[in-house]
Amino acid sequence: MDIDLEKIIKESDKSLERLPIKDFSEEAYLNYSMYVILDRALPHISDGLKPVQRRILYAMNELSLNHTSKFKKSARTIGDVLGKFHPHGDTACYEAMVMLAQDFSYNHPFIEGQGNWGTQDDPKSFAAMRYTESRLTKFSQLFLDEINMGTVKWTPNFDGTLNEPKTLPSKVPNILINGSSGIAVGMSTDIPSHNLAEIIQAVIALLDNSKLSIDDLRKIITGPDFPTNGEIVLNESELDSIYLHGTGNIKIRATYETRGKEIIINSIPYQANTNKIIEQIQEQIFLKKSTFIDSVIDASDQENPVRIILKTKGRSHDIDGIMSHFFFTTDLEKSLRVNLNMIGLDGKPQVKNLHMILSEWIKYRLITITNKLSWELDKIQKRIHILEAYIIVYNNLDRIIQIIRTEDHPKKILIKTFKFTEAQYEAIINIKIRSLAKLQETNIIEELKVLNQNEKQLTAILKSKTKLNKYLKDELKEVLESFSRERQTRITNVNPSKAIEVQAIINTDPVTAILSKNGWIKFSKGHDVDINHSGFKTGDEYLSHEEGYLDKPLVFLDQLGFIYNLDSTKISVSRGQGEPLSKYFQIQDGISIVGMHLFTKNLSILTLSDRGYGFICLQDDLAVKNRKGKTLLRTKDSLAIRSVTVDLDTDLFYLIITNLGYMLISKIKNIPILPKGRGVKLINIPKSSNENIVFSAVLKKGQSLSFSYSSNRKRIMDFDSLKAFMMERNRRGKKIDKKFLLEKVKTTYNIE
Repeated sequence: MDIDLEKIIKESDKSLERLPIKDFSEEAYLNYSMYVILDRALPHISDGLKPVQRRILYAMNELSLNHTSKFKKSARTIGDVLGKFHPHGDTACYEAMVMLAQDFSYNHPFIEGQGNWGTQDDPKSFAAMRYTESRLTKFSQLFLDEINMGTVKWTPNFDGTLNEPKTLPSKVPNILINGSSGIAVGMSTDIPSHNLAEIIQAVIALLDNSKLSIDDLRKIITGPDFPTNGEIVLNESELDSIYLHGTGNIKIRATYETRGKEIIINSIPYQANTNKIIEQIQEQIFLKKSTFIDSVIDASDQENPVRIILKTKGRSHDIDGIMSHFFFTTDLEKSLRVNLNMIGLDGKPQVKNLHMILSEWIKYRLITITNKLSWELDKIQKRIHILEAYIIVYNNLDRIIQIIRTEDHPKKILIKTFKFTEAQYEAIINIKIRSLAKLQETNIIEELKVLNQNEKQLTAILKSKTKLNKYLKDELKEVLESFSRERQTRITNVNPSKAIEVQAIINTDPVTAILSKNGWIKFSKGHDVDINHSGFKTGDEYLSHEEGYLDKPLVFLDQLGFIYNLDSTKISVSRGQGEPLSKYFQIQDGISIVGMHLFTKNLSILTLSDRGYGFICLQDDLAVKNRKGKTLLRTKDSLAIRSVTVDLDTDLFYLIITNLGYMLISKIKNIPILPKGRGVKLINIPKSSNENIVFSAVLKKGQSLSFSYSSNRKRIMDFDSLKAFMMERNRRGKKIDKKFLLEKVKTTYNIE
């Protein structure tokens, strides 16, 4: 049956708005993005909390679950949070609550739990909410003590039946003390935790002198401080850059001690997993890649959450060298991203530097203190107003009683006679008879005296910026006295790259790495290996080889221009057919590896596409750790071809041959050195042709080009003959003589 779409549209409600799908999609996605950014993923600079965390703490406070109350089932709290403030999944909400209780996730947890709340080794091994019990910690009261003192703004909840605080009146810069992480739409945040004492001391210093620079603040804040201890390996300039720009990376590694032949690891990097680390070490032992370790034991218990014992072999070893090896090859060292992205007081997300964060928090806290003191002042003034009426009553008690007893409308007469306000009249009319005793009058006079003095003090503070700052400093000093603790994470001024210098403890035997066209890699023992007798799988054949050592990584390039690094210790030396590189890299289906190089200190490679674009890349830009690799050569509508190792000191020329028999030789110094990109045109191949490069090489003075044919014949073109092909970069090249380039005969080329 045919559907008349036009008729349906005409008959539909005329009040419906019709929009192009493009406009609707853009607006809908923008709204969704802003919701995720502002209401789900990013913390607010004021209290350092995300909305779900704030709602959990507020709901627990409403249930009177403070640090002195009895524990209550977590399911009760989650029910209140979901039903009143956060209409989302119970599992996600409970996970957020659990994290607030984990002392290995936060420097200062907000929730105290009874039952299984997860372990450092497995943070998500917590029990269901129906089993666990919880209450707020003393630390969380720093966020909730002033919640009902007019300190913060309120907003209706999701159904408009209740109000909830937009932010909590935090007495500390929690955004830095406990940190935060989250992924929004188009942005994310990764804020490391810091030591409470250092942060508060920096705030006090900034209150004393608002013109302090980030360098001045860095003298107080030495760096991040994680609850799981560990050791940050970063030099001061790198930390300075992070706090100046709000972004960067830090490396954190495990700490250890030695006892005889044992290495005892007593802390691991933040968010690292003990089981995974042990598995990584055991795998190396099984594959005989860690011949210096006999066994690994997990001795962790309740008293020692992290205790991994490595038993070494032999009489003596370079312990630091062994640990350097494991830092490089396991999660005993991790790189943590820093991105100080947060919602500011203006309600907008922004990556902020250290000075901006502390200054903006000070501004927020001064606002909440002003609101609190104004609320207290208003409360005092209202009480004084009532007490003044009571004094008038005691001084004119008989007259007032007479008016009340004899007049038909005593209210008007009392207000007119004694100048009472409505509030004062309501207060005196409700006075209990026992309050009219002489003793009670004395108490009121004393209370009035105290309140007048408090009013004077509060007014003075509110009128003076200096006194307001002093009030905040005194408050911070009290917090410092109650919650400060020693740093958990050491900071060592060591270059992390030293962690890969492990030659002293790993096998450094010479090997020959052999790569096949189908992407299989094998190591043969020693150098000068007969490549012709290397076995390959059926349908596969030799592509290239490199002579190196087991302690030297390899660099690979695929047809899409991606590069990958391979730790040579992962490959076993054998006589078999080797292993597929797909075991170690995430290479796209149908894409081949086209280049292999030994990762040496001064490695430089010429990388180019089959359409003639290329550049030289240096060793520093060839390093990559992840399995997915990274883009080196932008291939666009072409494919990368075999890359060439270049010696910038001795190699003078590059040589290119196309499938149509054109050859060009030009100076290497004409090729730019780039970290990545498309490069420049090295040979001029017409756009409309199907021509492509079939051979490329580098050439030293005096070298020759050999042509090997399928009939095992061989011809040589010496260096003098090659001079005829030397020209500027980006020229067409010159056709090779027919006696060298035989038609319909398979030809291979080589530099001799």
